Amino acid sequence: MPFTTEDQLLDEIAEWLRKHFSVELRSAKRVRRGLKNEKWMVETNKGWLFAKSYHPGRYKMQDPEFRGKIENALQLQLLFYRSGGQCPEPLTLEGHCMHILPCGRYMTVMTCCPGAMVPAGMIGERRMHSLGRAAADMHTVWDSAAASGLGAADPPGEPAWRLSREEMERTWEVNWDAARDSTERVRNALRLQKAIVDSLGDDDFTPLTAGWAHLDLWADNLLFEGDALAAIVDFDRARYSFPALDLGRAVLSGALGESGFCKDALAAFAEGYRCVRPLPPGSLLRAIRYVWCIESFWWIQPSLESSSIVPARFAEEMIRTAERWEQLDTLLGGI
Repeated sequence: MPFTTEDQLLDEIAEWLRKHFSVELRSAKRVRRGLKNEKWMVETNKGWLFAKSYHPGRYKMQDPEFRGKIENALQLQLLFYRSGGQCPEPLTLEGHCMHILPCGRYMTVMTCCPGAMVPAGMIGERRMHSLGRAAADMHTVWDSAAASGLGAADPPGEPAWRLSREEMERTWEVNWDAARDSTERVRNALRLQKAIVDSLGDDDFTPLTAGWAHLDLWADNLLFEGDALAAIVDFDRARYSFPALDLGRAVLSGALGESGFCKDALAAFAEGYRCVRPLPPGSLLRAIRYVWCIESFWWIQPSLESSSIVPARFAEEMIRTAERWEQLDTLLGGI
């Protein structure tokens, strides 16, 4: 695909908005968060919108199967929005949320939501309660739609992100071999990771309850107004998987600080979730451990010390959780 400049992308997005929605673009502010994808807050004669161009260096958008997964994720977002959910509304054209520009780039445009991000580890009890309730609302909407066989929510088959002991052990061996020249901090993190994997029993690999999940429910994808959640954003990774993974990812991001887990914030999140749907005691603990078993192999890498801010935060979450692994049951098992 020929190189496309930022100005060309904006011009084509502006023309697309004018042609299909009679919207005039007045100004655009680049959002420089995330990897490679170009994003803007755009001011129009009908209010503010958010535009996102999918960079071919990040996503294989020429692959119809992969592109279909992103479109489906956006359709799930639309389902949640139309149910009254706290998220932006994707603009649809002929039923599609993803659109192609003349330059060949795929993009999506959606409404803007109020609110601001809160730093990871600092979301607090009231906000965590609000987030828990919103997560439960989201899961309930998708479960209901799936039970009705409704479009994007119709289960595609086997859930993604199922645990495999063999894959975990194989990945660890590769990383350990590659970490020969890494710092002692990295090698210690890998040693601890191996000890935890070796300690896992068969019950730890039993799949969680399957369903649709956001799968990226962390601080940068949450907007708050005061103590209330204003919006969940960035649904691109939503897949048929295990909804409990959203719970584990949310509390790791929102309630894990330098001194460990804030038990009151975790309890508030669980209470918010239970306002909408059941969450048996111990479910949050298992969700955290399941997320760790998946994500620790993404973020605890030989190159950890040179990671940028976001991967470094995720790696720190994995290390802090591992350091407290044996105390997790006592600390969180009753929540």
